Amino acid sequence: MLSKIQFNPGDKLYKYQLKQYIGGGQFGQVWLTHDLTLSKDVAVKILDDTLAPVADHLKEAQLGNKLTHENVVKVHYADVVPIDNHVNTVIIAMDYHPTGSTVGQLNSSNFMPLNKAKNIGIDILRGLEYLHEQNLFHNDIKPSNILVGSKGEGILTDYGISCISQKLQPTQAPDSYILHRAPETSNSNQISTLTDIYQVGITLFRLINGIGLIQDQANKLGIEQFEVCKAQGKILNPNDYQPFVTRRVKTVLNKAVRSVPSERYQSALEMRRALEALTVSGYWTTDALGQYIGHLNKNIFTFEIQNNKSGIKFEAFKENLDSGKKIRVSSHSAKCLSKGDCESQKQKFMQSVIEGRI
Repeated sequence: MLSKIQFNPGDKLYKYQLKQYIGGGQFGQVWLTHDLTLSKDVAVKILDDTLAPVADHLKEAQLGNKLTHENVVKVHYADVVPIDNHVNTVIIAMDYHPTGSTVGQLNSSNFMPLNKAKNIGIDILRGLEYLHEQNLFHNDIKPSNILVGSKGEGILTDYGISCISQKLQPTQAPDSYILHRAPETSNSNQISTLTDIYQVGITLFRLINGIGLIQDQANKLGIEQFEVCKAQGKILNPNDYQPFVTRRVKTVLNKAVRSVPSERYQSALEMRRALEALTVSGYWTTDALGQYIGHLNKNIFTFEIQNNKSGIKFEAFKENLDSGKKIRVSSHSAKCLSKGDCESQKQKFMQSVIEGRI
């Protein structure tokens, strides 16, 4: 956060009336503001020279101002404003997207429906293709840096640690987000098109399976051992995948985060094509109590698990939203199951909804 300056709704900063705090981190704050000269609401990122020199902050604005693509945020202008006679504040104005980031789209279990995550992934890879065409590595792809537009589209934002590299040659990272940095960045501080691909893979894994999983793993292991796991290709734990995630989806995510760069997708386009080829007809989410609810066409799907003396009973149900009629899906129900067999039964049922095979 800004180290010395505190702002409140209603404060005026240069030509901006601050309305609502949107978010922030170690690199600054983002506010919804009203541009008093244009009579227009804009998102404003506020940074000061106690965090980094003004010239470094302005590089972010200069990069973002050159970008024009529906899946990347454009920076409209930047201003340098002195505050309290001793701090120079850089104000970067961008389009405001009321929906916010993908973090605000998570359900009660902190994941996003698979169909939505797939579409967001396709969108940000389109944006990444464009950035790479501009010889720009994003270098900070994470859920909070993906905004959701008015049509549900994914939009990459935040170029604070992005970097230009002529002919897309690997280059030294100005900084890095430890949780998402690729193994080669950890070892040599180098970034490339393939480190951006790695970050997309980690981001999608978190959105689909639970945003806190990777952070929990890092906290449990400690950063040093966490980096060892990265180098060994053990970051995505097979047991952390949601039961509805199909083998094909796992294959795409696992390839994106290979520890050996040459084994990953070699371009944003290649990974986008792989996502587009996935069959995702239905989706699962959770209610306020954390219970799974499946959706496919005009039907919702649920299941019940009961422990009996003879074993575990798994019952699958389908309810038509128009008629309200609820039936037991006998082909996906079974009894006298072991714990492992019950888990397998649940996965088959949930994945059949995802692939539209029910």
